Amino acid sequence: MDNSLPLLLAPAGSPVALHAACAAGADAVYLGGRQFGARQFAANFSDDELEQAVRYAHLRGIQVFVTVNTLITENEIPDAIRYLVYLYKIGVDAVLIQDIGLLALAHQCIPDLTLHASTQMGIHNVPGSLFATNQGCSRIVLARELNPEEIREIAEALSGLDVDLEVFAHGALCYAYSGRCLLSSLVGGRSGNRGMCAQPCRKLYQLECGTQDQWGRLENEKPDGYPEYLLSTKDLSVYPVLPEIVNLPVAALKIEGRMRSPEYVGAVTSIYRKALDAIRNGTFHPDPEDIADLAVAFSRRFTTGYVSGAAFSNVMGREYPGNQGYIIGKVISARKGKVQVRLTSSIIPNQGDGLVIRDIDREEGLVLRNTPVVKADIVELPSPFNPKPGAEVSITKRLALEKRISALLASPDERYFGSLRISCSVIFSVDGKISGTGTVIDWNSDAHSFEYLSEEIVEPAKTRSITQDQVREQLNKTGGTLFSFSDISISGEEGLFAPVRVLNNLRREILLAAEEAIIKSRIPRPKSISGILKRCDDITGKKAPVQNIPVSDSRLISIVTSASEARSALENGSFRVYMVWEPFRLDISSLQEYTGQIGIMVPGVIRQKELEIFLTDLQDIISAGIHHLMVDSPGIGECLLEKFPGISVSGYYGLPVTNSRTAEVFSGFEFCTLSPELSGQEIRSLCLGYSQGEGPDIAVCCQGLIEAAVTEDNLCSLSSDNKGNSFAIRDEKRYSFPFYCEKSGRTHILNSQEHSLIDENSELMEFGIRHFIIDARNRGPGYAAEMTGLWKQILYDEISEEERESIREKIIEMSYHGITRSGYRRGLSGIKP
Repeated sequence: MDNSLPLLLAPAGSPVALHAACAAGADAVYLGGRQFGARQFAANFSDDELEQAVRYAHLRGIQVFVTVNTLITENEIPDAIRYLVYLYKIGVDAVLIQDIGLLALAHQCIPDLTLHASTQMGIHNVPGSLFATNQGCSRIVLARELNPEEIREIAEALSGLDVDLEVFAHGALCYAYSGRCLLSSLVGGRSGNRGMCAQPCRKLYQLECGTQDQWGRLENEKPDGYPEYLLSTKDLSVYPVLPEIVNLPVAALKIEGRMRSPEYVGAVTSIYRKALDAIRNGTFHPDPEDIADLAVAFSRRFTTGYVSGAAFSNVMGREYPGNQGYIIGKVISARKGKVQVRLTSSIIPNQGDGLVIRDIDREEGLVLRNTPVVKADIVELPSPFNPKPGAEVSITKRLALEKRISALLASPDERYFGSLRISCSVIFSVDGKISGTGTVIDWNSDAHSFEYLSEEIVEPAKTRSITQDQVREQLNKTGGTLFSFSDISISGEEGLFAPVRVLNNLRREILLAAEEAIIKSRIPRPKSISGILKRCDDITGKKAPVQNIPVSDSRLISIVTSASEARSALENGSFRVYMVWEPFRLDISSLQEYTGQIGIMVPGVIRQKELEIFLTDLQDIISAGIHHLMVDSPGIGECLLEKFPGISVSGYYGLPVTNSRTAEVFSGFEFCTLSPELSGQEIRSLCLGYSQGEGPDIAVCCQGLIEAAVTEDNLCSLSSDNKGNSFAIRDEKRYSFPFYCEKSGRTHILNSQEHSLIDENSELMEFGIRHFIIDARNRGPGYAAEMTGLWKQILYDEISEEERESIREKIIEMSYHGITRSGYRRGLSGIKP
């Protein structure tokens, strides 16, 4: 294979973790500042620490990528773009971005800033990849759900463009598609799109099945199986299949873990560095010792993941959501504080190692005082309790690993000592001053010139003058630094005397000058920064607030899944309905009289093969007179407008709009739907900063179940009920989250309460909101008819307060477990109206 390998990208959640990643051999690190990053509970870096981090990494030939991968509200846009200018100023190598509006602004304002599309953008097909590329991204961090064939297809579509791909190789896996998951936000107000995910996927859930009532709600529900960690995934580790992964057309392999300890970062990064180097040399074989060390560092058991072609059943780990360490075997008997364990691994615990014994009722840990003796495949171990036969025994601490990582952290620069080669001149002048010029060769073999003028002064010799050999001897004492001298030319030393102290200080000054030469080569000129800041201020400040003009021609729109739901909504007041497309299931033949009012909703997750089927179907759909399409993920709308001129495209909230800059990106759309995580105040600010005449109209979802998560896990396959009944998962607080599965098995989990802005519609109309969307998917024709009729009265009819209250009560009666305003009071930024 080619000796060029993907770079190894390691997490750095703190300065100490940064040092660990560099010491362990990372090619690049990703880290977050204290603004706009998707790991708000990591230590993160202050601005001063960021500057030091960039300096530290660059001197060791390591790239620094900074995460700005959250959604941005309207009022945050000026601060966010100035923060990007600051990152550019200090020389970061790239910035990872989620927010589409901020991405577009960055590309416009700071064209030389390298932009990466965060996995939070949810890029999972060719149109999404082309969209990110057109927005200025030079790297795309793909959704973790993609398989090798899809990665290759995307890479082929991007061939010839100045963009490459990045995939995750190790660490925790999100249950749902990143950027689309609102579960933590809806359940507890901690938004994953703001770096505050509370990981509700690691909790216990009970599968339930039942029937649907007239409003499409689950009723007669009954437990289906026992409570399990239904949404918990195993941890990703492609180590066993690393040769296959590096043969994918990807430029970077990412280790997840900005919340992890420096010891974790050091251990995992060093093992992958060793493996990648062995692959380059053609000597790689998976090492059981390394596999054990990866698991001991942290593991919920490992999967090679979707990136290796694994199915969802191999990705899920529903038994236990915490660290399981490295499993060495199972208990076959227990008696008097001893257990007999049948080994399933060649790894034997040693003296000083930590173990955990876990059965269905209890788990206990211990530290081995002696190395146990193994007979055949049986080992006897001490135990703090008498576990049941079958209990798992795991190593959770390896003394040898701890010592190795402690040594690594104690001397983090050992691998870099003397690697930066300097050639320089040392000129002693007759007045005692010392100066010179030099060149330092960096890790990319680039040469950087420098000059220096020493603060030291030498005096005329009273007896013997210094010699060139003495000067060279002192200057070459660079042990413990990154530098070494390859050539030193010396002149003018005759007749002068320099004590060792002076020469030592001279060495430090030369090394500092060389260091500054490397650092400055990665930092833009001050003049360019001032020009960029002015351009940013001009662009972000060019708009005067737009006066909110109440709209009189509001449009009521419904999203449905069947022809009967579509007919019911249209007959009861919907201006338009969008029917969800699914392969081989869309039937519009009975709705010919409503053709002009029908649109098609493209699923938010539509993998490349599904997209190809859809594009073929769309030819027939357009021929039937349907020209309205709704998209729910990046790139699809642009793809459709290019392939089918004359159609109308709009966006739903899976294409999240949280600021006016994002809306402007979709200038060719009819309307865009605001994120349900926005507060009323945030919506008001967005509308004040946006002129709808210059871009798409603004829409809100006013009623329906908000999609909390979309996952490749097939939850329906867990049910023992084969009659096609309705399903939900119930959490430990007894909240019930309905879900449905596509034909492909992809699962959509909905919120436990129904979203309704019945009390906010007047305010929203005052803001200038024109489109109000009822999400009636899978709720049946009764719900579609009745709910549309109620909202028609609210938006179009003159009604009394008494009538409004009666409508409100009816909406609550029909809703799923009552109503919630989702983020309308809380918001993304915590600003309440």
